[in-house]
Amino acid sequence: MTLFLVLVAFALNISATSSQTHGTALHSVQKIYVEDMGTSPEALRFRLLLEDQLSANGFTVVAKRNEADAVLTGAVSLARSGVFGGPADINVTARLISSNGGRLWSINTGGQIVIFNPVSSLKFKEPLQYRAKELVKKLSHAREQSAKAARVKVTK
Repeated sequence: MTLFLVLVAFALNISATSSQTHGTALHSVQKIYVEDMGTSPEALRFRLLLEDQLSANGFTVVAKRNEADAVLTGAVSLARSGVFGGPADINVTARLISSNGGRLWSINTGGQIVIFNPVSSLKFKEPLQYRAKELVKKLSHAREQSAKAARVKVTK
């Protein structure tokens, strides 16, 4: 009888552990903590722009890591325009990490930003803001795809 109870307790412990390791699905992420993306003034500004874009696109930005469903971390680098002018090269590498440490999503984007629409190109003055919008747009799209795959509706 004792052996049976030990085996049952062991089986229950294994099932509890495996259910905890499944992690968070991308479509269920609502609250995000944004870590520093570097120490340069541009990286600090990018983080603030990114937080604004996340909030505007249905995510909740939280002030403490332990309050978040996931953490957005990464790095931003900026290469000033060359001798011939033009926009700066802005490179962003970002990862969305679940609260249990699993990678939910990642992106590496960069290079010069080229806008072919004449009206939009006249208005374009903020490459950091453009990259923040681009990153959140791609994250939102990945979240929607995750929801479709899981056959659930994403709440905004």
